[in-house]
Amino acid sequence: MSSSAAHASKAVFDLKGAAFTIPVLSLRRNELDELAAQLADKIRQAPDFFRNAPVVLSLRELDEDEPVDLAELITLVRGQGLLPVGITGCPERLKKRAAALDLAVLAARTGKAQAAAEEPEEEAEQKPPVAAPPEGSKIITEPVRSGQSVTVSQGDLTVLASVGSGAEIAASGSIHVYGTLRGRAFAGCGGEQNARIFCQKLEAELVAIAGIHLVSEDFPAQLRAKAVQVRLHGGRLHITAL
Repeated sequence: MSSSAAHASKAVFDLKGAAFTIPVLSLRRNELDELAAQLADKIRQAPDFFRNAPVVLSLRELDEDEPVDLAELITLVRGQGLLPVGITGCPERLKKRAAALDLAVLAARTGKAQAAAEEPEEEAEQKPPVAAPPEGSKIITEPVRSGQSVTVSQGDLTVLASVGSGAEIAASGSIHVYGTLRGRAFAGCGGEQNARIFCQKLEAELVAIAGIHLVSEDFPAQLRAKAVQVRLHGGRLHITAL
């Protein structure tokens, strides 16, 4: 076989499914000037996380007949350094406009981008769901150092040491850190809303479950550097002491 024929017989790409955590920017009111100011303030809290980050726009909380200028909204979001890649909760009358603006129209239900901080007392006594550990779970005995990224595509991730600043850990299931959690932790990456994050000392830059995220500036002050669990309830993240 000639070299050109051998080269032609090899596929030049693979097309595979993958799970990524993408923040969802959910409009609560159609007030773009106020959105610009509040979004800029939020980005200043974690500029490295938001820089050139893809984001999905959600119109679910707006009245279906409320006029929304999608072009102006996209320009605003891009002006803050974010990259709008899709839209959800889009009324029928805006779907063609969204497609013309190169937005993927997503039908799947997605949560809000901004999560709440602390679990109400009446929810604190709820017991976590009991389930067998998912297949494919991974245990890491060494520290996850700055710049490292560890991903478990199926199951839980357990780190028997600490996670350093600038590191990133992600799992389709829950995350357990038996040391200090710094860096970023993404649980429930495939959309598993029952996933949780547990750590012995919370010093993370960001935590997220099923796409709902919370940056360090929004953590309850009394729970910083404490042993905590993070769970998703009612579309918001709740951090409670262990």
